[in-house]
Amino acid sequence: MTRPKIKIEKTTIDKSIEVFTFLLIIGSAILIGYFYNQLPEKIPIHFNWPSKDENGFGTKNLLWTSPIICGIITIAVFKLNHYPWIFNYPTEINYKNARYNYKQATLMLRIVGLLIALLCFTVTVLSLLDGLEVENNLNNYLTPLFPILLIATPIFSRLGY
Repeated sequence: MTRPKIKIEKTTIDKSIEVFTFLLIIGSAILIGYFYNQLPEKIPIHFNWPSKDENGFGTKNLLWTSPIICGIITIAVFKLNHYPWIFNYPTEINYKNARYNYKQATLMLRIVGLLIALLCFTVTVLSLLDGLEVENNLNNYLTPLFPILLIATPIFSRLGY
């Protein structure tokens, strides 16, 4: 069956989420650029990367991978949102329910993109704080929060159907 190809107009909330998402990723890159010369050559890296040593340290150049990868993912999610009729849905999509389902699905993807950007910003800040040897306990609170948020987003958006 062919799904209706309906263009979903963005609301103010949709636009705000997208702007905030891109600001977080750009903010991550700006923070790295601002503190780059103050960092030692080896810093703790809060994400898995092949060149990270066995103690969790990598060169400060690895900090740039987080905003680059998250930026690519966010742009891909942004472009994917232009084609909501190709998504998988738990219900049969027809002309009566297409607009509602497309709106819900695109909002969920925008929120997932926002969470990815927030994760990028958090990883950047934690790496910078550790590299600058600033004492903090943010890692204890933020690390368990992101898997919960990423799993809860599709579940709670599903409740909206």
